[in-house]
Amino acid sequence: MENEIYLLYQAKIHPSLVEELATELKKVYNLEIIVDVLKLEPPLRAYDSTRQQYNSDILLDYYASHLRAGGNNRVAVLLDEDAYVPGLNFVFGEALPGWGGIVYLARLKIGISTLSSTRLLVERTVKEVVHELGHSYGLRHCSNPRCVMYFSNSIMDTDYKSMFYCKRCKDVLDNRGLRHILKEY
Repeated sequence: MENEIYLLYQAKIHPSLVEELATELKKVYNLEIIVDVLKLEPPLRAYDSTRQQYNSDILLDYYASHLRAGGNNRVAVLLDEDAYVPGLNFVFGEALPGWGGIVYLARLKIGISTLSSTRLLVERTVKEVVHELGHSYGLRHCSNPRCVMYFSNSIMDTDYKSMFYCKRCKDVLDNRGLRHILKEY
């Protein structure tokens, strides 16, 4: 089937968090969201014990080679891990054009210590998933700090931006024949 997002999550992530995330994603996308437990744990070769982080580039290659997406289908992998790419101290996520992306929850949990703060974790996570999926559909970073495609240098940037694409980013998707993947908002 065409036009689906496969939301795959690491088993140690609570399913209720992922279900809330799927509900939020349906506010952005006019696509079917298919939720399932990720059957592939991160490979040990991707872990840098000195940094105590995963190399996101290695994880992206690994998951993209094992989890296929075709056409407008996308894969969004949620890992409760900390990750980096060479040249950056950390990343909230990373994307591969035409495939999807990975979002790392470890740093999205900053400042969240109670069950009542779960809503904030859902908000942060949906923003990062939408951001990475935007990259997978060909969007670049946006200069509008409220747009979901704005680059987050810190968790404060993530908290400030919305979970939606701005008009300029929606127009880019429209010009690529992808406006139909979005809900009207």
